[in-house]
Amino acid sequence: MRAKRSWRVAAACSALVLGLAACGGGNDDADQNEGTSDPSTGTAGGTYAAELTEPTFLAPASNCYESECSAVLDLINDPLVSTDFESGELIYDGLAEEITANEDQTVWTITLKEGRTFHNGEPIDAESFARAWNFSQDPDNAQATAGFMSRIEGAGEGPEASGIKVVDEQTLEVTLDKPFSQFGQMLSYAPAFAPIAQECFDDIDSCNDTPIGTGAYEMTEPWQHDQQITVEKWADYEGEQPAMADSVEFKMFTTPVAAYRDFQNGGLDVLSLAPEVYLEAQGVLGDAIIEEPTATLTYLGFPIDEAPYDNKKVRQAISMAIDRELIVDQVLNGLAYPSTDIVTPPIPGARDDACEYCTYDPERAKELLAESGVDPEGMTLQYYFNAGAGHDAWVEAAARQVQKTLGFDYELNSTEWAQYLELLDGGDFEGPFRLGWSLDYPSPENYIRPIVGTDGDSNYTGYSNPELDELVAQGDAATSLDEAIDLYQQAGDLALEDMPIIPMWSGGTAIAHSDEVGNVRFDVGEGEIAYGEITVEE
Repeated sequence: MRAKRSWRVAAACSALVLGLAACGGGNDDADQNEGTSDPSTGTAGGTYAAELTEPTFLAPASNCYESECSAVLDLINDPLVSTDFESGELIYDGLAEEITANEDQTVWTITLKEGRTFHNGEPIDAESFARAWNFSQDPDNAQATAGFMSRIEGAGEGPEASGIKVVDEQTLEVTLDKPFSQFGQMLSYAPAFAPIAQECFDDIDSCNDTPIGTGAYEMTEPWQHDQQITVEKWADYEGEQPAMADSVEFKMFTTPVAAYRDFQNGGLDVLSLAPEVYLEAQGVLGDAIIEEPTATLTYLGFPIDEAPYDNKKVRQAISMAIDRELIVDQVLNGLAYPSTDIVTPPIPGARDDACEYCTYDPERAKELLAESGVDPEGMTLQYYFNAGAGHDAWVEAAARQVQKTLGFDYELNSTEWAQYLELLDGGDFEGPFRLGWSLDYPSPENYIRPIVGTDGDSNYTGYSNPELDELVAQGDAATSLDEAIDLYQQAGDLALEDMPIIPMWSGGTAIAHSDEVGNVRFDVGEGEIAYGEITVEE
């Protein structure tokens, strides 16, 4: 579905939300008020400033596959649809009036709400979506989220996909090349499925600096590269996700330390705390820091065709030799949650008891190693991770624990992110490697297929299990969400038994905010702070 170089394979430290962790679609209505600042006493209006790393793109939206651009685009664009994280059901709070599928989940009909327009007054109609999706799927345009279109019949074969059909002004029909029960949930990933105004389509370079959106905020001033992006409340907005502040100023900084110093000096009202400043901020702000779970999974993968990792009992032993809770507490400052599944909470279908081999049990780990027949004497395990993203300490802590329990010596290997992806793409690793994954849309399929499915977009282990693939395919063709989730869970169970990867933990985020703003929370569905809900205090 995605290129292996996608931002969804997260470079950043899993304990904190940083620049290279991507965001997905969805809406966590069930827990909307958990972890927020005190309820706001402010009213709609006012301006606040938030920290943002320089985005890569703002237009077209289909080129956005990172948290930096989506933080802006999620304010100036409404999604087609959102997803309830508890039930997995679609919430029609965006541009779609209804989304339905035929019995075998291959033909999807999207009915749009009437009367909605782009910021420039153009109608938001079926043609505006067909225009955007055809542009995205055309390989000549090399869009970052083009993988989302790959399920559509005829995608990637030319400028127009045969599976995208405009029925009438408000109706779009999409034919998939095979059944996929989660297509509705996939549509909640807003950047990939946003429409595009004809004016923007005619001059994408200009639109990149001043995007033409569909949401509660608009950009009336061009993007000041490496300095600032300002969005303002759109007076003619008629949707269901209204803006609270009159405007939001996103300010760019060269380092997380510089951003935190500006916050201390009153120049910023909201920022995500990076590891470099978290402990200092905690000493000053204490309980005023908002700490919440994210849906990001951190894991260690194995080259399963290489000895000794070709023996699943060795993989299981290594997993049970790692004390995740201790590492989370002592290395990650408590801002992570030990994993019990490949699928992370609060994704529908995530479980707290799925993984038999994810608990710390040194005696059982030794037994598993003995059963494997592998002698660790004289063996050195090579551990790989990307440098400069906060992974050094925890990878070494895990390696030391494995050494203490099982007797394997270890060496650490780190490279910069771009080189690290090249290493993984080329299979140039000889031991456990670190990766992270964050949701695109709230479905267990979005974790199982890419990470452990045969030829999955983030499957660097070489793992292939036809039974697992068949269960995923059955989940794709399921006629109900409950049936689909059950089948995806069965597929996950096979991977948790075979252990091509070791689930380590799901991430957490830490947010600091000034007294000038209220109603600050982290939206786990969007993978970012809920900027549109923030109020300016009286």
